[in-house]
Amino acid sequence: MDQSWLTPRAVVRPAGRKGRGLFATSPIEAGEVVTGFGGQVLTSVDFANLSVDQQIHSLQIAEDLFMVCPATSESADYFNHSCAPNLGIMGSIMLVAMSSIAEGEELTFDYAMCDADDYDEFECHCEAPACRRKVTGNDWMIPDLQDRYAGFFSGYLERRIEALRAAPSADRLL
Repeated sequence: MDQSWLTPRAVVRPAGRKGRGLFATSPIEAGEVVTGFGGQVLTSVDFANLSVDQQIHSLQIAEDLFMVCPATSESADYFNHSCAPNLGIMGSIMLVAMSSIAEGEELTFDYAMCDADDYDEFECHCEAPACRRKVTGNDWMIPDLQDRYAGFFSGYLERRIEALRAAPSADRLL
């Protein structure tokens, strides 16, 4: 039995140079929940001891906590990153459609919505017009992304962003 829930309107299939990805098998409406991630919650100390494969298929859910996928892959492990995503974070472990999604469209989210750690930094090849070319654990700090993804960041990042915006401009890290 899978630990994560995935809408029955998504299927894993080849996704070009990204390997495999998830695709909509029928339209998905804006605001619709697409997945709820499950697994084991670990601190960063324990997380650092995991295999790279388990780390890259995990989700940072709080300052020092990670939702770790099972050792055996599940369908929900195949959400790819995009710098022009159609899914956003709701709470800490759910992905929701940010806008209407057409049948056949790849289901993606921007890892900046949940990651503030460098465990999953990589060169991006998403081919979106606004591709950042490199995904880092500091991307959540980019003002344009904060504006574009407002309401779709993990809860702990939403709180960080609010604190940054409330700080006097000389104290901002941006």
